[in-house]
Amino acid sequence: MSAARLYRIRLHLTAPLATPLTSGTLFGHLCWCRRELEGEKALVDWLRHQEERPWLISDGFPADLLPRPLLRRDGSARLLATEEADRAKKLARLPFLRMEGFLKHRDSLSEATIAPYLAAAPESAERPLLRHRMAHNSIDRRRGTTPEEGGLFFVEEDWSFAVEARRDVYLKAAAEPGEIRLLFEHLGERGYGRDTTWGRGHFRVEGIEPLPALDAGRGSRRLSLSHGTLTANMEDVRYKLFTHFGKVGDVMAAGGARPWKKPILLARPGATFRPRDEGPFGELLTGVHQDRPEIRHDARHLTLAFSEAES
Repeated sequence: MSAARLYRIRLHLTAPLATPLTSGTLFGHLCWCRRELEGEKALVDWLRHQEERPWLISDGFPADLLPRPLLRRDGSARLLATEEADRAKKLARLPFLRMEGFLKHRDSLSEATIAPYLAAAPESAERPLLRHRMAHNSIDRRRGTTPEEGGLFFVEEDWSFAVEARRDVYLKAAAEPGEIRLLFEHLGERGYGRDTTWGRGHFRVEGIEPLPALDAGRGSRRLSLSHGTLTANMEDVRYKLFTHFGKVGDVMAAGGARPWKKPILLARPGATFRPRDEGPFGELLTGVHQDRPEIRHDARHLTLAFSEAES
């Protein structure tokens, strides 16, 4: 069996995204793709071997960008001039770190060393992120009906593919590029996320490449590229929380299963921690659906090693 390698899958969006490219949802879609391509038994066997041969997957990020790591803050307090304060506020809002900056400074990351490499989503430099708001009515999960009063909410679609269509998804697995390409190409054709029948969530695979330099680093801390749970082998964790409200696939819902999973509290990409062992970190969760115990949610972290600069 081949050793696990870190790959970058470069996607080229050909349609808007109605569902963000999050790690657990991507993993679930790959499960459906494997079932459709290879059959139910192949999927069951693949899932059974996830403990010893995990497929660790990231969120999808704009091309060549990584999530901004949560680092130690400078404890010194000083009065800033107006221009300097405005610049500090702008830097604080930037959510991404250019890969070149991470690779250059991964042995001594700090707010100062990453500052020149922080970035917004590429399209926001020229215009606001293209989003389309749609009205929906909430459903009472106990009765399966809409409320008589209130309940209206809005969801956003991401149309930024019209400005910058490339997205990077990272995968660490003992797999060959051909197997990975087959699954992702099938996903791009069938559609990812909500409203695929309306043409949302389609893409093509632009390329798959191993990134040994990104995976080869050593350090005392790790940066998560995924939405995942916090486990005992993650110490001194810095994180921001996100509540995931998942749904089962269309085929399973059509078979009579309730469409909703239980809410899950996850740490967002960009979380950093000190590892107690070699991982994996996070969990492949069970018990996430009220009726179907076989349904799982991938809340594991794909991580990169780094070290922080000394205070």
